[in-house]
Amino acid sequence: MEVLRSISLYVEDKDTPFVLIGGHAVNYYGVSRQTGDIDLLVRLSDKNKWNNIFLKLHYREIQNDAVFARYGADVSAWPIDLMYVDDSTFEKIYDDSEDGDIGVAEVKIISPEHLVLLKLHALKHFLPERFNKDYNDLISLLKTEKVKFTKTELKEICFKYANSELYEKIIREVEL
Repeated sequence: MEVLRSISLYVEDKDTPFVLIGGHAVNYYGVSRQTGDIDLLVRLSDKNKWNNIFLKLHYREIQNDAVFARYGADVSAWPIDLMYVDDSTFEKIYDDSEDGDIGVAEVKIISPEHLVLLKLHALKHFLPERFNKDYNDLISLLKTEKVKFTKTELKEICFKYANSELYEKIIREVEL
């Protein structure tokens, strides 16, 4: 996770904010799960800036398209995934994020509610190899005291970001 300190230092004065998402954010909210990478949410408009940052950190581009990028290092370092969003979406998520100390750096961490929305979005785009991990993260987050959705709110967001089948499956496991 030392690379997060380096990233934080690189972006500190460069107007290149990021929000920690994914497994490390799930862990931050008290849900224990293993993860093998670092996931960051960034502005799509900063795509070139991020590419330059990772080149300076000796990371190589593995994948880079309009919504997602993956970077890896030749040494044993955490792979880093970037999720690109438009400026408006980023600002909403960034403004709602928490300042969190993850040991090596103070970073913005996605709010638990927005993390649930990202998990729902991922589940909507069913990938068999990811489904169980994302679904278990979602259920565990919904069972924590940190996520504050009513049954009606959960239904609305499920129908917006996922589907009715997923809502029915979730509601059988989570008491709201």
